[in-house]
Amino acid sequence: MAISSSKTGAQVGDLVQKAGIYTNPGVVTQRTEDGTITVDTDPLAINRYHRYSNTTGLSETEKATFNQILDEIYAARPNDVDKINDIQNQIDRLKIDPTNRNVVQYLRNQQAHLIRKSHELPQVYSTDGDKTRV
Repeated sequence: MAISSSKTGAQVGDLVQKAGIYTNPGVVTQRTEDGTITVDTDPLAINRYHRYSNTTGLSETEKATFNQILDEIYAARPNDVDKINDIQNQIDRLKIDPTNRNVVQYLRNQQAHLIRKSHELPQVYSTDGDKTRV
């Protein structure tokens, strides 16, 4: 389905909840120079970019990095606590480079989801000492 979208900054891989008369969610698969986007509603197309959470806001490269990191963690770790700790290790590794800021934020969001689900915290984490009550 092609949608005229000159007012939006939709990128390839962004989730579209619904558009016009189309009520099924989809994912942007193509953006043309005139602002028209193509939306694919196939669940496999959506899964390509949004396997773990809604990654709208990340570039296509950042989406791929985010999904690759979580694919590796989720394949290796059946336990949510281990996933939380592995995500924390990736956050600590990636946040050194400012260009990874967006991926780090989305990893933090995924980690927060797992923390709420499992009621566990990472074993070791870094935080701002000035904002921490002791």
